[in-house]
Amino acid sequence: MLNLQRVTMFIAVVDAGSFTLAAAALGQTKAVVSFNVRQLENELGVTLLLRSTRRLRLTDAGVLFYQRGWRS
Repeated sequence: MLNLQRVTMFIAVVDAGSFTLAAAALGQTKAVVSFNVRQLENELGVTLLLRSTRRLRLTDAGVLFYQRGWRS
């Protein structure tokens, strides 16, 4: 079963466009949000976000999961 808090953090990252802004909105540290999104990816067995130092992009799986996450 998926951890709903991790799904919420993933959605916040996508909406905010960054881990830093999502962490601020959630009242968490960037490290906590990053860890939880990584754990969600591990649980699902897919990469949801492509990360670089300057950019964050959704993978195809990330787009589908984001759309479904909103419906839940």
